[in-house]
Amino acid sequence: MRVAVFEDEAYQNFFPLTLTRPTYELMVGTSTIREKIIKKLAKSENVIFFCRRYLEGVQKEKLPKGYVNDFSAVDDDVLLINGLAVADERLARVLQKLSRPGMVAVQDGRVVAAYVRGESIERSGIQTAITSADNVTENILKISSERLQTSGVCILEYPWEIIELNPKLITSELEGIEEKGWKGETEHPITVYGNRENVFLAEGAFLEAGTVLDARYGPIYIGENTYVQSPTRISGPAYIGKDCVIFGGQIREGCSIGDVCRIGGEVEGSIFHGYSNKRHYGFIGHSYVGEWVNLGAGTTNSDLKNTYGTIRMSIGGQVRDTGRTFVGIFVGDHVKTAVGTYVFSGKKIGVSSHLYGIVKEDVPSFTAYAEGLGAKPTEIYIESAIETARRMMRRRNVQLSEAYEEMLKRVFELTEQERSRAGVVKGRLSI
Repeated sequence: MRVAVFEDEAYQNFFPLTLTRPTYELMVGTSTIREKIIKKLAKSENVIFFCRRYLEGVQKEKLPKGYVNDFSAVDDDVLLINGLAVADERLARVLQKLSRPGMVAVQDGRVVAAYVRGESIERSGIQTAITSADNVTENILKISSERLQTSGVCILEYPWEIIELNPKLITSELEGIEEKGWKGETEHPITVYGNRENVFLAEGAFLEAGTVLDARYGPIYIGENTYVQSPTRISGPAYIGKDCVIFGGQIREGCSIGDVCRIGGEVEGSIFHGYSNKRHYGFIGHSYVGEWVNLGAGTTNSDLKNTYGTIRMSIGGQVRDTGRTFVGIFVGDHVKTAVGTYVFSGKKIGVSSHLYGIVKEDVPSFTAYAEGLGAKPTEIYIESAIETARRMMRRRNVQLSEAYEEMLKRVFELTEQERSRAGVVKGRLSI
């Protein structure tokens, strides 16, 4: 039996984060959803990853030995798993109940997983749906004959759920980590509050004297070749990936920092996907920051209303109450902020946008936003956005590939109406 991971219609709820990646490439806890599926549910060589067609080229580069939108690999019955379902014991138990072809697990109207005949996947209708992520639920239900109603499976629907889930997953995933102990180096003195065994220091990591690690309320992981400068305080649960530099400051509880990030200032309850910079002072709280983002000195977001009320966000053109008191911002890939940028809570910042001053509304992709400084939102030329991306990626010894460039061009096209509705003008930004 083959395992296949798919995107459902909820991918749009996670814009702009999922404009440049499939849903299962979102990071939560210590890894992406895809990596959790491979680690806990299936061997990588047996998994097919379905995604929207315009993401296919970049996804193939990410998984050169994997199967991406490869229907020729469907040589047996298929176990379909939703790319927003977090792999854990609850999901594993549901999958075990799908004992015969035709069975589908449904939770709150969404397909969690389905066991289908291989020939069903060969139909043009299901192939079109599964590589566009539109009408997927309807098409999977059509090829299923027996529904299993489930509850309790962690299947993400809105972006703020990632932030809420993150500290819980960091804790549970680090409890089962195999690489225990302190394999890196430290300068004396290092202060550890709580149980020292709840701190994991990978090989090649280095902590300068004066670093404070607070593991009283959750574990801490510091990845390979990551350098932590003094004075830094890291509070668990916290996960920091490999090849990062922490330039001093506060990494408060509930943070996941992906590989090759540069972090300074204060960060709380947030996810930095990878290859992003917050080098200087400023506060980022209860937020998700994509890849290749550069936050200028003093960049700060709100994550709490003055009234202490719940925060609302615009999702798919509708304003939804998150039901949460703490919600920060959701920053797409390749965003850049100027020094002294301030962003209101619950805002989404689109791919390759540039921010200046105070940001009190969602910013469309490829937009230079400086309304707080008296300028109209202005479209960023796609050629300029690509060249900026190429320059930043080159600084980390990563080459912007042809597939990646084509993906950015497609995202530019897909977000054209978003800019039009927001009144973004063409021309050059004038402040």
